[in-house]
Amino acid sequence: MTISQLQYLVALEKYRHFGRAADSCGITQPTLSAQIQKLEDGLGHPLVNRKQQPLELTELGEVIAQQAQVILQSVEDIEELAAHWDQPVEGKFRLGVIPTVAPYLIHRFVGDVPKRFKSLSLEIREAQTDVVLSHLRQGLLDAAILAVPVENIPSDWSEWVLYDEPFVAYVPKEHELSGELFLTNSELDRDDVLVLPEGHCFRNQVLDLCQRKTKQEVSLEVGQLETLVRMADAGMGMTLLPELAVMELPMDKRSCAKPLAEPRPVRRIAMVQPPGHRKSGTASALASLIMSHIPAKLLNLAEDKDVLKVG
Repeated sequence: MTISQLQYLVALEKYRHFGRAADSCGITQPTLSAQIQKLEDGLGHPLVNRKQQPLELTELGEVIAQQAQVILQSVEDIEELAAHWDQPVEGKFRLGVIPTVAPYLIHRFVGDVPKRFKSLSLEIREAQTDVVLSHLRQGLLDAAILAVPVENIPSDWSEWVLYDEPFVAYVPKEHELSGELFLTNSELDRDDVLVLPEGHCFRNQVLDLCQRKTKQEVSLEVGQLETLVRMADAGMGMTLLPELAVMELPMDKRSCAKPLAEPRPVRRIAMVQPPGHRKSGTASALASLIMSHIPAKLLNLAEDKDVLKVG
């Protein structure tokens, strides 16, 4: 099995035609057909039903094509990392990060920045999405890490996908749902789901999952997810957390984290930058460094059939 063979299978899954798939790969149709045959021989199973028109992959072929897409993306990420490894990254770089990402991500990579980029001065500013985008447009920031998609980001902006993060329910031990192994969508439609105040994109994502406009007895003007966890522990309800936040919980509290039913809702976290920015190379290099510190299970998660991309 070779990377090229996996590329050819993915092209065949996309175009459902040997000729068009071959053209997209820049090779001849006989070459592509022969390489697919070699892949099938090596695996010991047919991957393509050649009698169907338009062409169809077998059930195993479809599964392998999906896995191949993940492998090819990883190869692309490795090539991107290598391409920027020896390039000079220097000067000041101002990075904005939204509050529901900053406490759980920054400490994972920031210690390696001076080791990898000795001439880079990294400034990190935590702010809500609207503020971060405003500062980007004003030139006060060089790039930002936030949850995408965002409605008012133009399509020509550069975007580096960092990871895909599931939502997890935090249900304290005294809560009536604490005995559940996982929570369904209907169990999220409750009045005691604690959320962040207006201005946080994570609030809107949670409300969309709960399918309601929250009205709580206590007005919350807190900007940290940790505060919601403490309020839940105090008997005021339950809340939803991103996966990286759950990983930061003390061990005795992690048992309160309940996965959500499939399709699991996930949010995509990316670094964004206005087009033509003079520090795009630095942004790309920094994004590659950050990705190297992300738990493997969160990379390319949104390509999984069992997840629902929220945003």
